[in-house]
Amino acid sequence: MNLCGTNFTLTLAFIMIIVRPLEGNEHVGKLSPKFERWMHSIRGEYIPLEFFNVMNSADLSKQDLQNLLRNFLENLQKNLTTSAILNVIDYNHQSNRNQIRKLWELSDFFYLSADVANAFAHDSQMYYEVTKNSSYKLLLHLRQIPSAQPTLVKMLLTNYFAEMEFFHIMFSEIIDEVLEYTQNTLLSIQNTFTYYADIQRFILENWNLKSNISCIKEYMEFLKPCSAKVFRCATDTKLDVVFDVFAMTELTSKYIMHQLEFRIQRLFNCFYFGNYEIRCKFLQNAEHDFEILFNSIEDLEIYYDIKTKNGRVSALRLRRHSNSNIEEDTTGLRVYNNCLPRDFPQSEMSNSLINCFNTIQKY
Repeated sequence: MNLCGTNFTLTLAFIMIIVRPLEGNEHVGKLSPKFERWMHSIRGEYIPLEFFNVMNSADLSKQDLQNLLRNFLENLQKNLTTSAILNVIDYNHQSNRNQIRKLWELSDFFYLSADVANAFAHDSQMYYEVTKNSSYKLLLHLRQIPSAQPTLVKMLLTNYFAEMEFFHIMFSEIIDEVLEYTQNTLLSIQNTFTYYADIQRFILENWNLKSNISCIKEYMEFLKPCSAKVFRCATDTKLDVVFDVFAMTELTSKYIMHQLEFRIQRLFNCFYFGNYEIRCKFLQNAEHDFEILFNSIEDLEIYYDIKTKNGRVSALRLRRHSNSNIEEDTTGLRVYNNCLPRDFPQSEMSNSLINCFNTIQKY
């Protein structure tokens, strides 16, 4: 009996030693109803599901446009050729119709390319806008901390939230720059492709191309370099820049969202488990805590500056550490619309080709 009593006493004492440190933690075991509601409201995934949905949609639209345009010049040479016809001794009307069909398909391709470019413009705009909104929603999550905190903690939280808001402003600025460049470039491509397709469709419908093989051949030979020139002018390097910057923004934004999500959970743990001096040290230097995030968007801005070749020095660090007024060059964002010469196509046609049409009307 004495042995059993001794064991019971030691066990009880051991339990008391384990439990006693928790008694001093006011946030464990005795949570206020308001704090409990906050605790349950912020558990789980914080990044909005919409962010991933629109990102996937924009990525698919980008791939569609890339796949459509990837082998355009090669296919142009294959489709707009009459060499097979010229090798046929008994040329027939069916072959003639096949070649005319290729001319219609050329305009259809430019219409389709314009539509796919427009789809990517829409989906990428949605992605960039949702990215900014998601950053703001995560900021609101951080602000759900209960207000009943010690005065010193309130001051630290105020500084932390201010740093978070400043980060959101800087992040939104670079996203707006990327969005503007993307929309201008894709709008220019869409307008150029549509205008060129409209001209080709107008010619086929109203100019009455003669059906002899020499005229069909000459018109096809005319369209090959013209179509290639329009394609190169409209896409040039700007479209590749749009693709590259989109991929870099996608990578950076996913990293930033997960970093913000981590900070929400860490802040939750800080106030749930208490021990501010140990668990909440990051609040004492908010600027240092957000340094990795500011570095990420600065890298994105530098990448964007290099790709667009605007000749601008990254302004993020200057905006952050000085009050200098920086005027940014926006000439690189202008819509270019000089891919087609004035009075096209008559101004580019030879006299022999003009004679291949029965009725020439100005577009």
